[in-house]
Amino acid sequence: MSDSTGFSAYLKSELEKYKGVYVPVKASPLESILFNKVSVKKLHPNPNDEFCIDSVGPSYRIISEYQKKFREDIARNGILDTEPLMVEKVRPDGYMILNGHHRWAAAIIAGIDKMPVNIVNLTKPSDIIKMLEKSDRNKRVTFDLDEIIFASEEDRFEDIPSSLDTSKFPEKVRLGVPALFHFFHSRGYDVWVFSSKYYSMDYIKKLFKKYSVDVDGIVTGTARKLDNTGVVEKKKTADQLIANKYKETISVDNDSVLRTYSGSKEFDHFDIPENDERWSAKVMKIVEEAIANEQQ
Repeated sequence: MSDSTGFSAYLKSELEKYKGVYVPVKASPLESILFNKVSVKKLHPNPNDEFCIDSVGPSYRIISEYQKKFREDIARNGILDTEPLMVEKVRPDGYMILNGHHRWAAAIIAGIDKMPVNIVNLTKPSDIIKMLEKSDRNKRVTFDLDEIIFASEEDRFEDIPSSLDTSKFPEKVRLGVPALFHFFHSRGYDVWVFSSKYYSMDYIKKLFKKYSVDVDGIVTGTARKLDNTGVVEKKKTADQLIANKYKETISVDNDSVLRTYSGSKEFDHFDIPENDERWSAKVMKIVEEAIANEQQ
């Protein structure tokens, strides 16, 4: 395949071939480790990605730039030097692309046989249902992984455990997070973390284990659209089970704490001074005072 016209036809045929057929499944830990390169023929376009939507579609300028880079990489080093594509295992075969469609297209047009991949197991509705069944608590606290838990350039962060391989786990955890998780567990709350990014559930579990804390709920890839009717129905079931299970949810943000109650429009809102280095202690104080006021 040597031109954009040929690739457009190939993309269309791939989308048509697997329309209504794709089913995401979990990859085994061994598969995630061993399969770090995959044949481009085993990589399938994601029909919900803008790349595959007629009104947006591929940018052949970007594809051309990647082609040029790939050829230069191979001419210089004899190997392809590019960030792995984020993919999810699917039935009947292969992997669906979550991130990296333009690099995949450039590889196909340039005649490259294999691409580096990172196989991730995103949270599925069935996973959420299992998490809920495992817990006996009726309260939870939620955190956004990307905005709240992982430290930015301006934040202070936890000392990195000596056992942590920073090449595999480059994220830095914000100072006070492990103590905050322990605090909420001791007060009878499940700890849930959310991310719009394509983190593998196993990855997040292992990362927090290194900091000696557990998380009860992990929801990743929240930005992904769902188009399979069965999956949508399971998501509705999971959402309803969450509403039924937790009578109270606390959502912790950088500058506020929001406390909501299942089946009620009432809520409590508490402000935290922005850029407060004692952020975690302030969150604890707010929750402790709220609990004490209820008990009076």
